[in-house]
Amino acid sequence: MDIPGSEIRIKSKAIQDWIKVNNESAKAGATGGSSGTKGTQGSEHIALSSQAKDIQKAHEVVKKTADIRVDKVERIKAEIAEGRFHVDSYELAEKILKDVITESKFLG
Repeated sequence: MDIPGSEIRIKSKAIQDWIKVNNESAKAGATGGSSGTKGTQGSEHIALSSQAKDIQKAHEVVKKTADIRVDKVERIKAEIAEGRFHVDSYELAEKILKDVITESKFLG
């Protein structure tokens, strides 16, 4: 599974660099710069797209979600201890093949 958290950091770093460059050029303009005229300092406004906001929300949910489904693990442990846990090899093979086919359609 690909988690988009790293994309957010990269975009954030790019935005920070962009703001830094623009702030430095605005300061140079305000102090006279190469043109010799006094520049006006305005505020920068950055708006995130709805997709970026959705990615950010998804990232927050993933961070809050437990990595292990404790209830399921406990149920399986109990079934193993009682000798009731059984894996149907045909069902498992079918699910693996479905995943392989789905991924190949997605990538191809």
